[in-house]
Amino acid sequence: MASLKQTNTSLSEENTQLKAQVAMFQNMLFGAKSEKRKYTDIPKNQLSIFEEEKQEESTSESTEITVPAHKRKKKKPVRTALPDKLERVEEIIEPEHDLKGWRKVGEDITEVLECEPARLYVRRIIRPRYVKEQENGDSVFSQSALPSHLPFPKSIASASLAAQMIISKFVDHIPIHRFIKQFERQDVYLKNTTLIDLQKKVADKLTPLFELLSQKIKKSNYLQMDESTIKVMGTGKKGKAHQGYMWYYLDPKEKILSIHYANGRDRKYLKEHLGDFKGYAQTDGYKGYDYFENTTAITHLNCWAHARRYFFKAYKGGYKPASEVVNLISKLYELEKTFQPDTKAEEIQLEREKYATPIINKLFQWAKEQKVLPKTDIGVAITYFLNHEKGLREYLKNGELLIDNNPIENKIRPLAIGRKNYMFAGNEQGAAQIAMFYSFFATAKMHDVEPYQWLKNTLEIIDDYPINKLEELLPVK
Repeated sequence: MASLKQTNTSLSEENTQLKAQVAMFQNMLFGAKSEKRKYTDIPKNQLSIFEEEKQEESTSESTEITVPAHKRKKKKPVRTALPDKLERVEEIIEPEHDLKGWRKVGEDITEVLECEPARLYVRRIIRPRYVKEQENGDSVFSQSALPSHLPFPKSIASASLAAQMIISKFVDHIPIHRFIKQFERQDVYLKNTTLIDLQKKVADKLTPLFELLSQKIKKSNYLQMDESTIKVMGTGKKGKAHQGYMWYYLDPKEKILSIHYANGRDRKYLKEHLGDFKGYAQTDGYKGYDYFENTTAITHLNCWAHARRYFFKAYKGGYKPASEVVNLISKLYELEKTFQPDTKAEEIQLEREKYATPIINKLFQWAKEQKVLPKTDIGVAITYFLNHEKGLREYLKNGELLIDNNPIENKIRPLAIGRKNYMFAGNEQGAAQIAMFYSFFATAKMHDVEPYQWLKNTLEIIDDYPINKLEELLPVK
């Protein structure tokens, strides 16, 4: 009997999993791809998993404000204004007839955005050599040195060419071979190996800056962390690649990002990258981040977006009661949207304590009462939820902390796009260069710093810049 009961339980669990897979595949084929849902979107015939809350809400006075519908006048399309910083080339078109006796009373201006293909030119630096005969019969020669703003004196590459190549690859996601094709249309032929070597030279010049950026990350008191994969060619058998990892460290308050390459995902890299970091570390549920649980210097908090994602998957897999869990988590996000950039941390903490804590208490109370098969989608969701209760509640205690890890997840997208274009890193040194460039350009974007001008200017002056002022060259405002 015990054997039959065990078999029956196993078959029931397998059947539940198969149903969830069918529902998931149906949703992949026919359903909406986005996780966004209105938190009022619960099927009418679905029993609430929070009956007590429903009763309380029905007996209390509603605090929601209903905005009456009103008609709007259809807006006429407005032409996008062109930036004032763009050069204006004026073209005045006068009437063709004789204007004698006519008086100008006004004018109409039409602005059209023009585009010229990238213009290449050869800069010839001519340095005359002079000689002067001395009275004693000796000769003295004189010649000016090369300008210090030529970062690659033994190369045909200028700072502008190097910057354009790096920006094309790491900001515009254009592989080097396509960059070469663009130049070939203007009869300029560059070798792939030449540009790869140029990338290395740029990285070498920027390495001291990257070390400064990493030091600033270590001195932060609140970091968001994540990791992503990258294929890296090995030094052994040709064509053999291994999977490396990019470790992301974001300070969401100072808006700086540091990415480090490592050939693995072990927690030892956290200590290597972070050094003596003290403060808050916000992560997903990857077990490697349990490293933070063993130190009193770091407070570990988790990400509500990841928790929500598990319940959303269970809902899409056929477990309809998970819909209300998703909706209640959405209420937490609705509260976050009410906070303005200048809202004080103390006020945010009080608002969360008043409105978010009761919702979170009910969510965990419900999760602890459930009896579900552990390997099903809902079972996995509840297990994840309960295992990370402490970390999910942590953001309630400090108004400066964020509800989720979404800001750093967004910083991984350029790498994801880049992988589709350049496919892999040529070696581990190349992977480290990729990490460095993405760090700089993500930081520049957060500070509204134009990446090409920043990189070109930095390459032109970094060799002569005082070491004790090098931090001034970081792409921050």
